[in-house]
Amino acid sequence: MERPYRQLILDRQGDVWCAKLASPRMEEDQLDELSEEFEHLLNNECCRKLVLSLGPQKPECLYSIFLAKLVKLHRQLKLKSGALKLADVGPESLEIFAACHLDKVFEFVPTTAAAAASFQG
Repeated sequence: MERPYRQLILDRQGDVWCAKLASPRMEEDQLDELSEEFEHLLNNECCRKLVLSLGPQKPECLYSIFLAKLVKLHRQLKLKSGALKLADVGPESLEIFAACHLDKVFEFVPTTAAAAASFQG
């Protein structure tokens, strides 16, 4: 039986997983579930190339927790020789990444399609 994802909308393009938040508004328990879904992707689906779309609406959540989940995901993928690319990140969200000095940690790509294509070439 396939595991349902409640916090992520997924599309697989070859060996690249494209994910989008199911809802831009997330409470703390939903962020925990999101983290579990990321772990399931890495450990059970063998995801090594992940594009996460953060748009078009900016996420509405506890940003400190959300960013911590993204940092953890980024590290886990790197440990497995994988990569995470963030797509569709709006200006307000980019400002938050910059304020936390995470704009140099993550790779930002304008669109999900461009991010997925960048994994191919």
